[in-house]
Amino acid sequence: MFVRLLAIAVLLLASCEKTDHESIDKWTHTEKGTAKLKKTFIDESLDTELSAHAAANLIKKGMDPDVRAGLDQMTPNRRTEIVAKLAPRLWEVARLEGEMQMPAPPQVMAKDALVSIRKFADDKGKQQIDAYLIDWYCVGSYEGRAQTGAVLGPTVIRMLGPAAGKKLMHVVDGLIAAPGQEKKKNRIGDELMLALAASGNADAVKYLLDLARMKTGDDTLPTRAMSALYKAYVDPGGLFDLVESSPLVPNLDAIVKIATDDAMPAGAADDAVKLIRVVGPPKCIAPLVGMIGHPHSNPLFKYVAADSALKCGGIPSIKDVVHALPDGPYRQDELMGAVVTDITLMTPRAQVLAVLRELLQDKGRIARWVAIEGLAAMKSMEDVPRLAAVSSGEKLVGYWGDQSGVDPKDRKQDPTLGQRARELSERLKPLK
Repeated sequence: MFVRLLAIAVLLLASCEKTDHESIDKWTHTEKGTAKLKKTFIDESLDTELSAHAAANLIKKGMDPDVRAGLDQMTPNRRTEIVAKLAPRLWEVARLEGEMQMPAPPQVMAKDALVSIRKFADDKGKQQIDAYLIDWYCVGSYEGRAQTGAVLGPTVIRMLGPAAGKKLMHVVDGLIAAPGQEKKKNRIGDELMLALAASGNADAVKYLLDLARMKTGDDTLPTRAMSALYKAYVDPGGLFDLVESSPLVPNLDAIVKIATDDAMPAGAADDAVKLIRVVGPPKCIAPLVGMIGHPHSNPLFKYVAADSALKCGGIPSIKDVVHALPDGPYRQDELMGAVVTDITLMTPRAQVLAVLRELLQDKGRIARWVAIEGLAAMKSMEDVPRLAAVSSGEKLVGYWGDQSGVDPKDRKQDPTLGQRARELSERLKPLK
């Protein structure tokens, strides 16, 4: 009888186990502890400090999806309070003592959890979490830390915004000014530059443009710095949300200088042109149109500038772009790919055709050539008589490209403007 009473007493004591911080820590290594942690976390009758403690222990056990699901289902005020108390607990796990120290798995997991719960925080809570994450990422070991965890560095920096960019500039300053670089300069890493760009900080944009022009002995630096800006503002490749273009605007003149600098690698100059394009009209139009005729050492530069100007300015920019194309040799396929095709894809169609018809009456050889190719590419049946009536004997110099390596007897003759127009009109006639 005594044994039975003792057993009942033990069961009663177990069922009445007190929910306190000591119990919450004990449950992390008991058989039924996980279920108790989950219950404590979602029980809205308990003190929020206890629920936040339970959530932290669930995350330590790798159960952050359960925590996110629980937060999703909570009442808003309760959720905000728990996140505010959960964040410091996660930071105690995530924080590292030294700036160059690399994180262990528990620290990475806690960092990822801070990122995931941020969306549940109020403005004050977001500011606190952001401060934690800036301290975690914006250090000399950023390159290594950026590659850890479920959420990569550039994505987090994009979320944190300009404040992270400001801190990262100091990190690069330290890298540049570090002692012991008499023989070999420290390399500024791609991840670090991408983070600067992704922060959306206008000063960070200027910083990267300055790096692109800096003489460090690293011939790859201009290309890598401009590539970072391209990825952030033109095409992140799905890594993070595109950064809106306003930080580029105060740096527009500096971007133009890089685009037109013959000393810049071709890739860096091309990226600069595309950055100008995403600034958007009307600010992008004049710089881009102005650089089409720039005497650049790269003969393809005019196409990059023209393509970007058309994409920036749309139909109203067509005539300005075409008139800006410098006189000289043009390969037909290059002119089509970089200029004519862009024009033919614009809408509304009727407005595009109207502009091309105006160009067909132009005095300039290049303008009329663009008009001829464009009207034919758009299969404008009503313009077949106009194409057939072109009688100019002006040569389309460079039409077939460089034939210097071709035996003279096999070289093709460049057609005249009239010949090309009649050829295209004949192709369209069967389609009527």
